[in-house]
Amino acid sequence: MSELYEISVLISTYNDRKLVDKKLREVEAQTAFLRSEFIFVEAASPGKERELLEPFCEQYENCRLITLEERLSLYRAWNLGWAAASAPLVCISNMDDMMHPKLLEFVLDSGSIDSWDFATVLIAKQSANYDSNLWDYHRLNRLDLSKRPGPFFAWKRDLASDFGYFDTRFEIGGDKDFWARVSHCKLRIKLIPKILYLYTKHPTQLSKKPEFRQKKLDDRQVGNEKEYPHAWPLSHIYKMRLYCFLRRIPSLGRLFLA
Repeated sequence: MSELYEISVLISTYNDRKLVDKKLREVEAQTAFLRSEFIFVEAASPGKERELLEPFCEQYENCRLITLEERLSLYRAWNLGWAAASAPLVCISNMDDMMHPKLLEFVLDSGSIDSWDFATVLIAKQSANYDSNLWDYHRLNRLDLSKRPGPFFAWKRDLASDFGYFDTRFEIGGDKDFWARVSHCKLRIKLIPKILYLYTKHPTQLSKKPEFRQKKLDDRQVGNEKEYPHAWPLSHIYKMRLYCFLRRIPSLGRLFLA
């Protein structure tokens, strides 16, 4: 299996039934579709997304569905998918976010597998009521870019042996902790300066709810137990900010498009 695919994409779903069709069309549109393995994790979702995902996974050999009858946290779901991944590279994508059709192609062609340990791309932030023409230059130019590591990143599957999986003690900061460990261990980070991922903001998302504050406090307590600063890599943030600035210069803006 490990020789068949170059990257495994982990997609966890919970109560996202209305997003399944969108995500599957997005997966099929990947120019590196046949080079990729897609692992869907559905853990006791009330939306029963498995009913829609099963036929798709039966149609394509490179698509797999993991179902459980107990609820899992996001980071446990990612770890489950990571452990099941067969490709040398692994990445994540959320159900409501959007992958550019060339996203996986750019990641796979960004250098040999030995040239980086961890990679990400430029990420634009859109509202839930996004336009249908997602990747139009003028539309993208109106969207803000993330100035820190965002909801898409790729890494070497074998990092699990020494580096470790996502810390499941975190409620909402497991990805931030993951990046902090990357910085602490001085792993090689690759930033592809192309807008290849769209993060979707919701007015009802967890960060807008009162319980978010408590979850954040709980995560901070876990972070305080670490032997390294629980923060994003500064060098990476500075580079992201530079690209955000350069992108606004008319003569340079199109350089950041796929």
